Amino acid sequence: MKIRFGFVSNSSSSSFIIAFKGNEDELREKLKNIFGGTLPDKYPIKSMPPIGDVVADNVEDDPIKTLKDWDDRYGDWNNPYENHVRFIKRLNEGWTVYYGGFDDDRSKLEKFLCNSDIDFEDEEILIWQKGGY
Repeated sequence: MKIRFGFVSNSSSSSFIIAFKGNEDELREKLKNIFGGTLPDKYPIKSMPPIGDVVADNVEDDPIKTLKDWDDRYGDWNNPYENHVRFIKRLNEGWTVYYGGFDDDRSKLEKFLCNSDIDFEDEEILIWQKGGY
């Protein structure tokens, strides 16, 4: 019988992409409105931070504002992944694109978000993520 000593990692992560028609402060407020700000008093889990804050805290600080920015960072916008077409359309309309990510090693809430599919769109925002595995 073999016994293994040491650290074994079985973590996963996932990336999300957001197109937003406003500034970064407005984005944080929009995310709180979509995912919820503070939890209701009668919510059964008392130690969980507001989901909107967790999403907003995981948005990268380096937004994409033009197709040239997209090209420099992610390659040819003329040949995008299927889901990126919606985001490139928003860039052309003057929206800003943000990337972010969740890691299931950070918290139980991030683990939940990391493994969740997200697809939301309204007149101000577009969010998409395929859950990690």
